[in-house]
Amino acid sequence: MNVLLTGARGFVGARIAAAMDVVPSPSLRGARYDDVARIIDAAAPDAVIHTAAMSDIGQCAADPEGSYRANVEIPEYIARAAKGAKLVFFSTDQIYSGADGPGPYGESVEAPANLYARQKLEMERRVLDVDPGAVMLRATWMYDMPVNGLPYRSNFLVNTLMAAARGQRVLVSSRQRRGLTWVREVAENVKKAVYLPGGVYNFGSAADGTMYDAASALRDELGLRLDIRDAADIPDMDDVHDLWMDLAKLNGHGVFFSSTADGLKRCVAAYGLKF
Repeated sequence: MNVLLTGARGFVGARIAAAMDVVPSPSLRGARYDDVARIIDAAAPDAVIHTAAMSDIGQCAADPEGSYRANVEIPEYIARAAKGAKLVFFSTDQIYSGADGPGPYGESVEAPANLYARQKLEMERRVLDVDPGAVMLRATWMYDMPVNGLPYRSNFLVNTLMAAARGQRVLVSSRQRRGLTWVREVAENVKKAVYLPGGVYNFGSAADGTMYDAASALRDELGLRLDIRDAADIPDMDDVHDLWMDLAKLNGHGVFFSSTADGLKRCVAAYGLKF
């Protein structure tokens, strides 16, 4: 299968490119429809995996026009230009950031509470309007180590290690559940996502505890001295919300991830991180 991959130099895209044969797309920053159409025509892909985005919530809020182009307009250009190629686009668990009540949330829930999430939800709708066979992957917060020259960004694992090294406190909430996913599992499972029926899918590890539980388990697994404080105990600090996703739909199509706790254990073991 000939697969065109956008964002091949990004945190997720680089790891997908390392896990499967792809044709990396040139940068789409500032691209117009004709630019996107030329790239797709030249690649003649059987599938397009779209990971490129402006994903920093603060950056999106500071540059709403730029983020709208990156997160809504360019994905729609890809969908319109794809000419029958299977589309697999990355979305976000932030779409659940304003949901009422505790999770886990199924794909029918739509409650974005920030600009980035609103743009991603609009992207899902616009792309599916163009191509109902497209696959939208609502991904969790992903983590990995900065290894083998692959790019990395701020993530739960690296943040925890840096806090321990610097003697800093980790502040997490015992009232928030959110799946955390080793990006290597994402890169492996996206191969299967190409064969999913069109629609929206929660995509990542299940939250088998709270964020406080995850930080505590990682500390113990690593064998670190780490000061973990519960944000729920701090007035005006515990304003976080569940981003806990129900994975039944994805599992029903034979795609499975490790739980958050098991994924962290696998990652720690793979990199020999125990101290």
